[in-house]
Amino acid sequence: MSILKDMGNTPLVKLKNPFGDNFAQVYLKMEEFNPGGSIKSRVALQMIEDAEIAGILNPGATLIEPTGGNTGIGLAVACSLKGYQLVLTIPDNFSAEKIEVLKKYGAKVTLADHRIGNDCHIKKARELLKDNPDWICLNQFENPSNPKAHYLYTANEIIEQLNTPIDCFVSVIGSGGTITGISKRLKEYNPEIKIIGVEPKGCNILNNIYIPHKIQATAVGKVGNFFDKSMINEMVSVDFEEVQKIRNYLSFNQGIFVGISSGANVLAAFNESKKWDSSKTIVTIAPDSGRSYLELFNQ
Repeated sequence: MSILKDMGNTPLVKLKNPFGDNFAQVYLKMEEFNPGGSIKSRVALQMIEDAEIAGILNPGATLIEPTGGNTGIGLAVACSLKGYQLVLTIPDNFSAEKIEVLKKYGAKVTLADHRIGNDCHIKKARELLKDNPDWICLNQFENPSNPKAHYLYTANEIIEQLNTPIDCFVSVIGSGGTITGISKRLKEYNPEIKIIGVEPKGCNILNNIYIPHKIQATAVGKVGNFFDKSMINEMVSVDFEEVQKIRNYLSFNQGIFVGISSGANVLAAFNESKKWDSSKTIVTIAPDSGRSYLELFNQ
């Protein structure tokens, strides 16, 4: 049996709120337990299987994808099991550990100059695809399978696991697939739910303003064409140094070692919790673990 059958049904854990027990309860969905180690494995598998059903992918095909790492790992795992070749373009300032993992799964990695902009890896993929027109780009930024994976599975898992009203959902925005897919389903479940988007300090994703920052896999220079900003009730900014502090807090005090974007989510969720009483529930996502960011942990 393929490990792809074990996708999803990741743990949803209640966090100890550092501000005390009088504020909203905060729950964290830990996506590191997916095959491939992140939430993006859901997207990768959904894109590949939908493309197979549509007849877009044939045996032995070569896929190319611009990725900050996690989608690439998910694609690499799926491609290794399904017999596809994979080329990934990645900003050259991303964590060396994650890039090395991609190579170990058999992916060919091409680095893009991060000085060109946050979307440097996207531009590099376009160049390579132009030179290799037989390659196939599933394009997580334009592929409806991205939010579909979260609408069908991630969100429904949250609803089933929590089995109580969900008052607020908090998520960083990269391609926008996670927040769009989950929010759509959660709003069906509770039309009054508050959806909070999280972005690095200095960025303004809803107005297409991006600046260099250290919170990987967020504010990557563009959002997907499926991104539905009408789902979002509020945007909040987080500072990298504060994100690092909350990551330290989680690992030292709660035994949970999360990645950088996960830290941004938890920071925003804890801050939001102070606006609610203890009868309310906030859910957020840990897209991956901190093991891929060891070199950045103490920065």
